[in-house]
Amino acid sequence: MFKSFLLLAVCFFVFPLSSQALEITFLSDAKVNGAQITLGDIAKFNEESPLAEAIATKHVHISPKPGMSTSLNAGEIKTKFINNLPPGSSIEWKGASVVNVTRNGVTINPDDIEAAIAEYLDGRSSDLPAADYLFIPRELPLPFMIPTGQLDIDVIPATPNVLGSRRFSLIYKVDNKTVKNLSIRGKLEAMAPVAVLSQNVKRGAILNPTMVRMQTKDLSKLRTPCTNLREVLGKKLTRSLRTGSVLDLSSIDFPPLIRKGQLVKMVVSHNGMLLTAKGIASMNGKKDQIIRVLNSGSRKEIFCRVAAPGLVEVQI
Repeated sequence: MFKSFLLLAVCFFVFPLSSQALEITFLSDAKVNGAQITLGDIAKFNEESPLAEAIATKHVHISPKPGMSTSLNAGEIKTKFINNLPPGSSIEWKGASVVNVTRNGVTINPDDIEAAIAEYLDGRSSDLPAADYLFIPRELPLPFMIPTGQLDIDVIPATPNVLGSRRFSLIYKVDNKTVKNLSIRGKLEAMAPVAVLSQNVKRGAILNPTMVRMQTKDLSKLRTPCTNLREVLGKKLTRSLRTGSVLDLSSIDFPPLIRKGQLVKMVVSHNGMLLTAKGIASMNGKKDQIIRVLNSGSRKEIFCRVAAPGLVEVQI
């Protein structure tokens, strides 16, 4: 506060004063955006001068919450200024005795919340299984207001892989400052065609096109469904399945991608760098299985995930 009034004093003594007094006219109604109300928000000036500009930036009160209003006593504001202005200053105060100040805000409706979640799901489409995603909220909050400014929304699913999430958290930030946190519970649907049995099939049977068909199901209720028939046709079932059962990949006898004693490439991502090494598989491994691999350099066994034929990812 001392710096603000020091600035006013400098303006009085450094900048030449006009013969006419500076007129400050209080408005009866005013609207603000920021967290602080300045004199320039609630009054108008009869001139554009360094002194007027300095006085206009002076804080007079804390702003109400977005969408709310408050009343300010013009006489009290005037008294504070008069007591702190340099002697001999020529200012004429006019206008309303009471100023009604309303803070502007942005209304967030339930539709906006659903749109934010839908936009997040759309943005994750490249790293999620191909499906039509729809989040159905159990209950939505009433409309609320947040301050004006640059709005950013962080959407966080209950589970990192999104599928199976029964809750989404939303963090609203205005000008990089958190202004609202929400947790929305509901049901996430991920509808996509998956393979189902069109007839009863016994364990050990070799799958052919007459045994399976594609049917739209909710992926969030399934573990590892087959979404591509080419992946399973010609493969052997490891257990018996009935008509209408979803064909889970765990029920298919896939040949190992990596065999014991095979030379493999080991990769690990660390601090943004991709490191590679050679190793020898100590056991057979199917896709996504964790196997032991002997590092050819250090001669130590390391646990790795089977990523592709001849390729494993080091587990850190």
